[in-house]
Amino acid sequence: MMLHLTSCVLRSTFHAVRFTWLIVLVALAIGQPAIAQVPAPDEETYRIAKQLNCPTCAGRNLADCPTETCAQWKAEIKAQLDAGKSAEEVLDYFQARFGPTVLQEPPKTGVTAPLWAAPVGAALVFLIAAGWVMWRTSRRAAPATLAAAGGSEDPFVAALEEEVRKDG
Repeated sequence: MMLHLTSCVLRSTFHAVRFTWLIVLVALAIGQPAIAQVPAPDEETYRIAKQLNCPTCAGRNLADCPTETCAQWKAEIKAQLDAGKSAEEVLDYFQARFGPTVLQEPPKTGVTAPLWAAPVGAALVFLIAAGWVMWRTSRRAAPATLAAAGGSEDPFVAALEEEVRKDG
């Protein structure tokens, strides 16, 4: 009797799990077309807008700024892309019209080239200075190392060390 009851419980649990999976699959099948019909944002417009600064908000890129000016600029980007211009041509257009400060990453030429080279130069200066300090420190430590190794420059100390070695 107990075995029959256990098998009935297991069978009803199996049917409940199977029914739950059926509901999940139906819900996914019904919900999938609605998700697929949502228009995807224009990736190229967004990618270009991420490379431009907002003209009114300091430190914000064009893609993340909700101002009306940014909306107009994004529409201009989309229109130029639809006209067949490349991403570089669109960026060049905005740079020519508003100057290099409109770009999130300024060009690495002209006046800004030393600014891009400054971190590398600073790292080299630091490494050279650290190497020089280590070299100077090792030169000062050399006589102390010789004395500790038994190669003392003082003849009296050398004779004393020799005598200790003979007795020891």
